[in-house]
Amino acid sequence: MHFTTIFIWFVLYSILGWIYETIFCSVKTLKWDNRGMLIGPYCPIYGVGAVLDVLVCGGLSTYGAVFLTCILGSAILEYSTSYATEKLFHAVWWDYSHLPLNIKGRICLPCSLGFGVAGLIVLYGIHPYVTRVTDAVPLYWQEPFALFLMAIFSADCALTADSLIALNVKLETTLKNIDAQISERYDALIENTRQNLSEGLVSLKEKVSPEEFREHRIMEELKNTLSTMNWSQTRALHSSVSFRHKKYGELGNKMKHVHSLLKKNSHKK
Repeated sequence: MHFTTIFIWFVLYSILGWIYETIFCSVKTLKWDNRGMLIGPYCPIYGVGAVLDVLVCGGLSTYGAVFLTCILGSAILEYSTSYATEKLFHAVWWDYSHLPLNIKGRICLPCSLGFGVAGLIVLYGIHPYVTRVTDAVPLYWQEPFALFLMAIFSADCALTADSLIALNVKLETTLKNIDAQISERYDALIENTRQNLSEGLVSLKEKVSPEEFREHRIMEELKNTLSTMNWSQTRALHSSVSFRHKKYGELGNKMKHVHSLLKKNSHKK
C-alpha cells in the first residue's frame, strides 16, 4: 500500500467528515455552520481517524473487535488533539462538557460510542468503494494529484496557524490596552461629568460603576480589534468553540460574541 494512496484516503475522509459535521451542526442550530478549524472544506481529525480505522482494524476478524478498537482509538485521538490545540492556540473546536460521562469536555462516552459505529460504517460500508476507485487509478496519476492536495493542505495549515497565533497576540494586546486605560478613563469620565452636571462624585460613581464602565470599554476595544483583523483571522475566531487561556480566555469568548453581533447587524442593513 503506497503512501500516496493513503494520503488521498486521508483527504477524502477529511472532506466527508467536514460534510457530515457541517450538515449535523447546521441542522442542529438551524443556520449555516462551516465546521473545522481550517479554511478549506475538510476536518483532518476525521481523515486521521478513518485512515487509522482502515490500517489498524482492517486485520481484525470480528465486528466487536473493530467497534471496541474504534471507541478506544477515537477517544485517544480526540483527547490528544483537543489537548494539543488548546496548548498551542489556547482554543478548542469542540466541547462535550454538556454531555454525560465526559472528561474535561474533550471526550465523552456517547460520542466515543458513535465513533465506534462510524468505524464499522467506514470499514465495511464506505472503504470498499473508496478502494475500488483508488485501485482503478494508476499510481503515476495518483502521485501528482496527491502532491497538489498536499500543497493546498499545507498552505491552509500554515495560514490557519499564523491566523490563530495573530489572534492570540491581538487578544493579549487588547487585554493590556483595557487594563492600562480603564482606571484613567473612568476617573476622567467621572470628573468631566461631575463638572458638567455639578453633581457630587459619590453620586456619579453610584450611577456609573467601575464594572459597568469596564464592560463598556471591553466592548469598545473588542470592536476596535475586530476592525483590524483580516478574513482569515476572523474565520479562525469563528471556527473555535471557546478560548481557554488563563488570562484572556473570557475575553476571547466575548470577542466571538461581539463578532456574531456585528455580523447580524451587518446582515440586517
